[in-house]
Amino acid sequence: MKDQADVALLGAGKMGAALVERWAAAGRPVRVWNRTPEKANALVRPSVTAMPDVRAAVDGCSVVVSILTDGHALRDVLIGLGTVAAMKPGTLLIDFSTVDVPSSEAVATEAASRGVLYLRGGVSGTAAVVTAGNAGLLLSGPGQAIAAAGPVLDEISAHQVVVGTGEESRIIKLAANMLLAGTMQVVAEAVVMAESSGVPRGVVLDALDSTVMSSKFLTYKGSALRSRDYDATFRTADLRKDVTLALGQAAGVGVPMPVTENVRAQLDAACEQGWAEDDFLSLVRLAQRLADQPVDGVGQ
Repeated sequence: MKDQADVALLGAGKMGAALVERWAAAGRPVRVWNRTPEKANALVRPSVTAMPDVRAAVDGCSVVVSILTDGHALRDVLIGLGTVAAMKPGTLLIDFSTVDVPSSEAVATEAASRGVLYLRGGVSGTAAVVTAGNAGLLLSGPGQAIAAAGPVLDEISAHQVVVGTGEESRIIKLAANMLLAGTMQVVAEAVVMAESSGVPRGVVLDALDSTVMSSKFLTYKGSALRSRDYDATFRTADLRKDVTLALGQAAGVGVPMPVTENVRAQLDAACEQGWAEDDFLSLVRLAQRLADQPVDGVGQ
């Protein structure tokens, strides 16, 4: 096997850790930085090094990948801490954070001023999906950046779609998560309506799987729905954040989204009930509570 260039990863949350798993399995050396050093330290192994300083982490790396909490973190880490400024001209920066377009544009301006190639990306799938190599990657940026990213991205997943040369992947990721939230809300209402009418949940889901409404989403969440498993694969708080970003993007281009506004209100309410850290399946619990039905896992 030919030598593989180091990649620097900024952000060692669940998704970042899953990326490390993919690169380590492919034999690629990885430098990991995280604001909370313990998370980076937990990923250390022969091919993975935890870096205490973000500028040192990117120094000399030809590829830097960031996956951070939100737009504020993206600006702070990449611009405020001087991370992009520490990259050599010609470095490829790939960002997989789900953020607002203005924050991404600010990074694009900083990268361009330093001669750094900037590729925007969206990851479709949970950490487990990423680890299995089945994530969908939404990509946008200049052709040179797309070409340079090939080897590093191929080690993550073969499922890659190039959607434009600028911020298009940001917008499509927000649209995808907006649809995710809306779909989950309707599924929650349908399941609770049927259960409240005396039809067991398993019967409802099995029947839906045999209709035209059968979907990858119902299959993906079906097991957790049946077992009433609310351990987070995607936190309610994170989906609320993404829906809020989608609403902000829509407002900026003059598009009213009344249904999505209502779904965001349901996510707000679920978080207020104490389910912010639980899976976004918590919308089912909220529907149960609003219907004065027994709530999964509450008082049982």
